[in-house]
Amino acid sequence: MADLDYKKENMKELHAPDKKVKAGVYVIAVLLVLVYLLPIYVMLNQSFRFMTDLSPRLYLPEKWTLDNYIQAFQNADLWKGMKNSFVYVVEVCILEIVLGGLAAYGLARAGGKISNALRTVNICIMMIPSLSLLVGTYSLMVKFHMINQIWALSLQTAATGMASTMFFYTSFIVSIPKDLDEAASIDGAGIFRTFFKIILPQLKPVTVTRLIMIAVGTWNNFAMPTYLLTDATKATVIQIVRKSFYAVAGAVQNVPLACAMCAVALLPVIVLYILLQKYIIEGQLDSVSK
Repeated sequence: MADLDYKKENMKELHAPDKKVKAGVYVIAVLLVLVYLLPIYVMLNQSFRFMTDLSPRLYLPEKWTLDNYIQAFQNADLWKGMKNSFVYVVEVCILEIVLGGLAAYGLARAGGKISNALRTVNICIMMIPSLSLLVGTYSLMVKFHMINQIWALSLQTAATGMASTMFFYTSFIVSIPKDLDEAASIDGAGIFRTFFKIILPQLKPVTVTRLIMIAVGTWNNFAMPTYLLTDATKATVIQIVRKSFYAVAGAVQNVPLACAMCAVALLPVIVLYILLQKYIIEGQLDSVSK
């Protein structure tokens, strides 16, 4: 009995630090969440204020109003920007998933030193900031008359994100047995049919995860559209929201309206994440296990 009590005491001592560590982790996690949510709270808080409400931004509004959201929904430029952004996001997602997936399929199945070298080069390309390519990209697009074309901006964005898509897909395709490819080949299926009918359906979690990453990044992309889409009719939603934060000459800046426009522009991304949350978590867990 004495030995048993001694072991229990030792077990308590061993588990005590674990509880403290877990508590510390939870505290840090809560603090990080609060830091991330603070800007969203300020934005929503401001969006329900009257323009004349000058109370501190962390305080709740003196009087609540929905006028800012009504004006935001009635803003034709905002809806035009959301339409342009939607087209932009869809084009980039299709290009990256299809072309990046096919390229990753080739790398994963090729094997050998050349394939490994190409995968290393692909990782190195991921480290290059897209803005460092701005001058060359702009000069090239001017030469080929591709400025103010959403499809051209989609090509540029997909090209800069292709390396990351290939990296994600390659790690997963390697784990898929090659026997499936051989069986499909015996049945007369070509490379494209094998990929789209057999390989891609097994990559649903990582595909959805990559889709949400591409969609959010593209929707929030500001730098490249600013330089490559100078026509106001082609502006994305982020460009429209950005302009709303700056007062026109001689006018007073309407911060509550600008915050309401930000909240409206944020809605599609939130809805997309909620709908695909299950697959995103599965993709992240699978990527860790790989």
